[in-house]
Amino acid sequence: MTEKELIRKCKTPKGQRQFYDWYVAAMTRLCLRYLRDEAAAFEVLTAGFLKVFKNHKKFRYRGEGSLDAWIRKIMVNECLMLLRKNSRMHPTVSIHETFDLPDVPISSLDSEYLYDAIRKLPDGYRLVFNLYAIEGYSHKEIGEQLGIAESSSRSQLTHARRQLKELLNPYFK
Repeated sequence: MTEKELIRKCKTPKGQRQFYDWYVAAMTRLCLRYLRDEAAAFEVLTAGFLKVFKNHKKFRYRGEGSLDAWIRKIMVNECLMLLRKNSRMHPTVSIHETFDLPDVPISSLDSEYLYDAIRKLPDGYRLVFNLYAIEGYSHKEIGEQLGIAESSSRSQLTHARRQLKELLNPYFK
């Protein structure tokens, strides 16, 4: 099924169900990467899909992958809004703390193992890592989204990578 066909399905309840079934697994995993609490993740997932169905007419097809990117952006924003609302997004390290560590080579890792390791990161580290390494936001954009300095975003990412390296260390032995 093409993205254009999927977005057209949002006009009817039956079509919305098909659309939901098509995306629910991926978007659930996305929400769970940001929110450790499963109930909160499902709350965000529901709110995100409602927003997609309500605003599907505003979606502009820009080529293959644009629908997926649009939905992901809605879900990420919903996660961030819930975290802001619950005030769980305080930086967990000093802005001045930095480490020069190599990137974790993730290409050879089992995806489930990596997914579990990311979910174990503290909230601040997990948010910045997800936004930077997975969603592709710049440190400037992350700073604007989270209300922190660019240097804090860089520091959080460095700490997240270090902690991921420690969590993934058994994988490399």
